[in-house]
Amino acid sequence: MLHKKVSMNNQLCQNYRKKTLDTLKLISSRTEQLDYQNKVPIAHVSAELFCSWESCYQDVKDRDWYQSTFSKTEFEVLKRFDVIFEQVCSETEQNVPYITEFIQTKQWLTLSKAAKLALTELAAT
Repeated sequence: MLHKKVSMNNQLCQNYRKKTLDTLKLISSRTEQLDYQNKVPIAHVSAELFCSWESCYQDVKDRDWYQSTFSKTEFEVLKRFDVIFEQVCSETEQNVPYITEFIQTKQWLTLSKAAKLALTELAAT
């Protein structure tokens, strides 16, 4: 039973790590966002960018198992990105514009650049 629990915890950590990195990649890429919108026309990609980060990082960032998924350096990178994410949230309308409009805003550019920087820093760790 203990082995099964450890295995499930490892899988949970792996899943959240992958989701966190995938979310940063999506946030960083105009092309991926537009491709996603084209493939899933009913999706509100702009809103999903925010919701995805909230669910893969903000909702779980204080949990020990989540923090242990990343090195201290990696976790600091995520925290720095989150500060910028929160800044962008405070500057963005409650009803985020459709992705084709959002990618033309200063807020989108700030968020995208921050995600690219985070990915670069994570790759260097």
